[in-house]
Amino acid sequence: MQAAMSLFGRLDDLAQSLRKAKAARDSDKKIELPDLDEQEILEDLHVQPLMQGVLPSGEVRIFGKYSESEINELMDWSGIFHEIARKDYKDYHVELQYLSELDQRILIRWQSEILFHLRLKLSHFRFRLNPGAPSKKLLYIDWLMTRHPLASKVRAERLFPGQDMPGLGIFNEIADFVFNLALGVGAKGAFNIPEYFHDAVLFHRQFRFYDPAREAFFRALIRDLRRHGARRISNALAEGRIRDQDGQEVHWVPGEMIHLIDPEFGDTIWSQDYFTRIVRHLKRIRFEMIE
Repeated sequence: MQAAMSLFGRLDDLAQSLRKAKAARDSDKKIELPDLDEQEILEDLHVQPLMQGVLPSGEVRIFGKYSESEINELMDWSGIFHEIARKDYKDYHVELQYLSELDQRILIRWQSEILFHLRLKLSHFRFRLNPGAPSKKLLYIDWLMTRHPLASKVRAERLFPGQDMPGLGIFNEIADFVFNLALGVGAKGAFNIPEYFHDAVLFHRQFRFYDPAREAFFRALIRDLRRHGARRISNALAEGRIRDQDGQEVHWVPGEMIHLIDPEFGDTIWSQDYFTRIVRHLKRIRFEMIE
């Protein structure tokens, strides 16, 4: 644990941010977000908008900081390797790629397959909806995918849009890994732009849509359609079979989802006004699925 702390910085910062996140979730209680059965979605992970990184020796360092051994240590501490081994993968290896400052990748390969693919960059995100539109450094998850080639064969209709096979079901471990990467490079948090509704369901365990209108749209889909399950909702959105209260066809429009690990800044962004705006939007929208 001592070695992990030297890599991550102060782990109590992460613990404090998680306590703050719980307090913020408590604020959500006045905004109903009914449970959506996540069992069918836990194995999916498919998202796409989808410093000098290479030393003179040829060694690749993510963000000019993290060597391969350090990335391995972070992944191990986060539980990623434990979960992969538990699914019967052996002799896998981590590969780092630094293609440019805006394209840095971490992969886990097993035989001829890719089990894990994460593409990252550091980005200054402008919080345009807040007073003064502050700009903060965030870790941008540009691509995130896991694949489980040893899983039993799954019929095509059981896959989510964008999948070629089930995922590994290691979202919590990946989230810990990403948040610690963010802490290590001095970022205030992380953000992503989920391509599909079901990606947002996964990320919503730790992230929120920055735009309260987008957050309300997402919550209303779950509120009104949860009986259909995440897979059917995601497919129906892709196929144009969701209608709003005016009978208009509704499609999934990607938007930024953010997790803030700076508690004080998080209080500013996830303010009472943010939740009030969600409530107002929720009262105006209603969805139904056309079979």
